[in-house]
Amino acid sequence: MRATRAVINLNILRDNLKAIKRYIGPTVSIALSIKANAYGHGAVAVAKTAEALGITTFGVSNTDEAVELRNAGIASRILLYSLPLPEEIPVLVNEGIECFVGDEKLIILFSSEARRQNTVSVLHLKVDTGMGRIGCSPENLPPLAEEVSKNKNLRLGGICTHFPASGSTDAYFTKKQIKIFNYWVGKVRDKGILPGVLHAANSDALLTVPESHMDMVRPGLLVYGYYPDGIADSVKKKVPVKPVMEFKTKVVFLKRVKAGTPISYGMIYKTKRETVITTLAAGYGDGYNRLLSNRGKVLIRGKLYPIVGRICMDQCMADLGPRSDVKLYDDAILFGRKGSGKAENPLDADDIARMTETIPYEVTLLITKRVPRVYIV
Repeated sequence: MRATRAVINLNILRDNLKAIKRYIGPTVSIALSIKANAYGHGAVAVAKTAEALGITTFGVSNTDEAVELRNAGIASRILLYSLPLPEEIPVLVNEGIECFVGDEKLIILFSSEARRQNTVSVLHLKVDTGMGRIGCSPENLPPLAEEVSKNKNLRLGGICTHFPASGSTDAYFTKKQIKIFNYWVGKVRDKGILPGVLHAANSDALLTVPESHMDMVRPGLLVYGYYPDGIADSVKKKVPVKPVMEFKTKVVFLKRVKAGTPISYGMIYKTKRETVITTLAAGYGDGYNRLLSNRGKVLIRGKLYPIVGRICMDQCMADLGPRSDVKLYDDAILFGRKGSGKAENPLDADDIARMTETIPYEVTLLITKRVPRVYIV
């Protein structure tokens, strides 16, 4: 086992999913987003854990992610959120992956391949109600739904949209999108077409706009223990979640240095006094962002120490001060769960995101493949 590892607590994952299920109620299902290797947590392990808990729909971003799940024995519904290339369609049809489509051309391609394989391909019509990314215009929804429903090799599995601004301060825009969505779904029903599963809500909308829940919600970040920005404390109490991942490494070197000693590339840090510098076995090659140079902090033996100097590809350094009880091969926590373990950890992915001016999604999913995932079951 490498010194650097991402510890994934599947018990916390289960608790988070149960909290979400309690909040949305028994009539709304969950499509668990496990794209980008489950936001860095390990797609197969997360899917198997969730499937055992009764989650029967998973969302992925590309064909390779879908096939990985099928090869691992995941038999549940898999939704491809992004648009495939034509050459990927045979695999998607063969594996029974339900795909988002937003135009006639892609519908024809799926129809042709499903006919060739003598099967039925399930499609979800994506409607652009304000995201401006993928999806048909609302007025094109009824004719596209009619085209899918009349094709013996296709089945309309659902109709969906996406929200660009579903935070509590942007609820007006989201509610306007929902009105547009519901109006045009009504037009589909007027044609005698069953729309399938209606779904739109990401983590943000799930928490702040209850009418967005529809038949199914598509949470991502929330499942892994983080709230979108702007979520009220009262809502957090209703859906209590905790971070699932803890990013840890080891103390691999200790040295006492004099005042004025430069540390690491570029010599952007020089010691202000005689002190002990420790080298940690993690760097930006593991996903510990280089922007944390001279900004980050690490928890060792219950005490927080500053990361100093440039973070290297494979290592980084921390200043322990002139007197420290840190020992060689001690665990060093770069981020984790606040209040977890023997000592309170003041750093989680939210804190790292603020230091690097990004979002917690990026913090967890950028933990690289060379970092082993260690699962607590």
